[in-house]
Amino acid sequence: MDQLYFDHAATTVVLEGARKAAIDAFEVYGNPSSVHSMGIAAKKIIDSARKTVASSLFCKPEEIIFTGGGSESNNQAILGMAKMRARRCKRVITTDSEHPSVGNPIDSLEESGFEIVRISTKGGRIDIEALERELSLGAAFVSVMLVNNETGAIYDIESVKRIIDKSGSGALLHCDAVQGFLKTDMRVISKYCDMASISAHKIGGMKGVGALYCKQSIIKNLAPFIRGGGQEGNLRSGTENVIGIAAFAEAVNEFPKYKEDIKRVSEYTRELLEKSECNFKLNLPEKRVDHILSLSIVGAKSEVVLNLLNGYGICISAGSACSARKGRSGTLEAFGLQRNEIDGTVRISFGVGNNEKDAEFLVEKLEEAAKRLVKR
Repeated sequence: MDQLYFDHAATTVVLEGARKAAIDAFEVYGNPSSVHSMGIAAKKIIDSARKTVASSLFCKPEEIIFTGGGSESNNQAILGMAKMRARRCKRVITTDSEHPSVGNPIDSLEESGFEIVRISTKGGRIDIEALERELSLGAAFVSVMLVNNETGAIYDIESVKRIIDKSGSGALLHCDAVQGFLKTDMRVISKYCDMASISAHKIGGMKGVGALYCKQSIIKNLAPFIRGGGQEGNLRSGTENVIGIAAFAEAVNEFPKYKEDIKRVSEYTRELLEKSECNFKLNLPEKRVDHILSLSIVGAKSEVVLNLLNGYGICISAGSACSARKGRSGTLEAFGLQRNEIDGTVRISFGVGNNEKDAEFLVEKLEEAAKRLVKR
């Protein structure tokens, strides 16, 4: 059975250019820290990739730290900033709908004595007035995601930065940009953020590689998360993943050309769902990305819907793949959904390879599931 994959927010297919770059990099097997010719060749791949990724974020190459993925980047940023700022202030502001790779390290800071403030994101909007009030009391740093991985909501990073500056708190701003990378205006990163996390496998690169943008003015003071041989400017020790980094750079080059196709199929799917006679509830934030649609089938259980669709070769999810087996979504509660809506919520996420015919089949099977599972 052919698989129809609508779970691109979890991970994406490796793009052809990224695949070729990885295969080519297999031949350059030297350690980038070695001074012989093969080591120098490997280092050139990394240096070139660093320039490519930096260009996509409108920043300097030396402000890019390659990591093992978005979760590592988030942990490096959160724990590094906390250590750097602890003597000055032990107060952190974040939102109530962050990804676990931000939420969990922040929870660990709370356990160690930091005061944590979680701002509401009801309806996919940051409570700007609450943020302003809390910043007036001071903060070591603020961590706000760019795009929510379950609802697709775009959070207003520009307003967050403006309020930080207005507060005079001197708080740093970290952004988990993993889900929004290359899907929104990337100029907000270097313009408004002190640090930002991105990942390769959300844009057609390989799993196990990501990057952390860190403004040059603070990078020298950031405590390393992984210590050892001093790679990545002594901020991320360990022999670099040359193959994954090479593929990452090519994915950065290749992914943007598919954006319009992804948008077209997403909009077509939304129109089909809105026209449907079934009990569908689209959870659409005012500002959102094109590639994520959150859909509630009120009266059904999302796990049952997923199993039924999987039987037809259709892959979707009930929310974040990182927390799919951990019970009811706190993000959807924060968004403002009721319990019965959350229980029946699925996430459809679009990417390279999806087309209108696939969308029609998806909606047809969603309708079948709704008619079968929802009691009239």
